[in-house]
Amino acid sequence: MLSYENTYREVSDSRVELAILPVGSNEQHSLHLPYCTDTDIIFAVAREVAKKLDAFLLPCLSYSSSIEHKGFVGSVWLKPNTLRLVIRDIVKSLYIHGIHKIILMNGHGGNFILKPTIRELNFQHRKLKLIMVDFGFMVSGSEGSEIHSGEFETSLMLYLRPELVKKGMVDYIPEIPREFLDYVELKRLSENGVWGYPSKASKQNGEKYFSELVEKAVTYIKRAYEIIDSL
Repeated sequence: MLSYENTYREVSDSRVELAILPVGSNEQHSLHLPYCTDTDIIFAVAREVAKKLDAFLLPCLSYSSSIEHKGFVGSVWLKPNTLRLVIRDIVKSLYIHGIHKIILMNGHGGNFILKPTIRELNFQHRKLKLIMVDFGFMVSGSEGSEIHSGEFETSLMLYLRPELVKKGMVDYIPEIPREFLDYVELKRLSENGVWGYPSKASKQNGEKYFSELVEKAVTYIKRAYEIIDSL
């Protein structure tokens, strides 16, 4: 594995062909989790995946499309098109230096712009093989009622960064479907910014979820490139 912590000589001599770009967020995570929750989780997973695939790990993008958290002071978001352009520039920077296999590892559920961005870039650059691992669709704990700051994310943080998990957890699930986050801010649906059951979290579950995330990501990536390379 190589990363942004290596030197130019080390990266150049390695002739690395695969890069990983983790995408997190800077947004409120209720009363008990830090703003860096998505960033810390996705970066930890990306690092393990990079080790297993001998990839070049890039710094994590800690700002993304989090406008649904408007109203919670400290939350910072990019416009979807801004995020699209940032991704485009990063991918092109890697592409012109011969790194044509690039993996976006998305740790924030509101980054809907990533999928059409990937499609656009792949169709523009013949040799590019840009794929995405979206953890919101890969682990059952992150679906259904566990949307934000619930048992899943809290368990992961208890395992990865326990010193950042505070007391005073509040369990709450709005009585409306998730798609209403496209219509109104989360603060109007959940005063404390939670959508789940953080009180059910445990370090043991977090370790289990983390292992599942890494395993499923590696399996998906290998299979995706196996198919793409055969076409």
